[in-house]
Amino acid sequence: MKSSSQESSAPARRLIREAVVQLLHSDSSNPSAATETADPWPLILAQPEATIVRTRARAVLHLQQNRPKRWEKARELAPNAMTLIGAFLEKTNAQRALRKLVESEDDVLETLDLLRREIKSSKDIDAVSRTLARLRDGNQASFENLVVLLEHLSPAEAAPDPLRPLALVLPPLLESVRKLRGILSERNLPEGPELDALRKALTTRDQLKQEALTLHKLVTDNLRETDRLIGEKLENFSPERLNQVDRAILRLAATELRLVPDLPPAVAINEAIEIARRFGDTESSSFVNGVLDRLKPANDPTN
Repeated sequence: MKSSSQESSAPARRLIREAVVQLLHSDSSNPSAATETADPWPLILAQPEATIVRTRARAVLHLQQNRPKRWEKARELAPNAMTLIGAFLEKTNAQRALRKLVESEDDVLETLDLLRREIKSSKDIDAVSRTLARLRDGNQASFENLVVLLEHLSPAEAAPDPLRPLALVLPPLLESVRKLRGILSERNLPEGPELDALRKALTTRDQLKQEALTLHKLVTDNLRETDRLIGEKLENFSPERLNQVDRAILRLAATELRLVPDLPPAVAINEAIEIARRFGDTESSSFVNGVLDRLKPANDPTN
């Protein structure tokens, strides 16, 4: 039995079936398709990916609220610390690391402000994605420079007295940087309920892809027999002569009618009609309905 969290993250059946139709449409095994077709997955996953981007952006803004204050303390100390590092740590790369940290952290805070404005007003999900990518780069630069600085300034008690104030404020900043690295990663999300929505969005996308691939394989593994059955119900047509969208929808629905006994025939047919309305031409839905009605099992109560 699935847990409630698994059920809540399961992709809608409509999305799975639409994904399979798109896969079949672009499948190189399709006789009338081009030898090489574009990768269909970016289009198939566009909706769940957009959800992931928006959810990730909101999580970033929520969990980085303390970042400006943490950086403010270090930023105030940075100019004097630059000179002090030159005096106390002259043979190290700490001075360069602090200078680069100032650049990257200033950019991170600017990028967080941009992300906040975009998530409030922009419908351009690509712009939000680009901002998250910029944030990832800036945060990584901060991480690398903080690591260098703390190699020389930690533990704080062992740091030169004039540099101890800086040594004390850098670890909390590193904590924020590490948390953001986790939020922006694909698989290693930090623990905590604040990221449950993002975990759910990632799981939904992954399940959509896996279930679509499974159903697609069922269709392609049985394509010869399915096409034979469809051909018997067509008048003066073979499946290869149908337009690609109608053919893909019929192949999917006919496979389900024959090989997915837990799915009521009426549901399979009605969903196929809806997909035809969305992706086909003006006559697709009635055409699909007519063919599938003739393909229904003989014991179907709607016959």
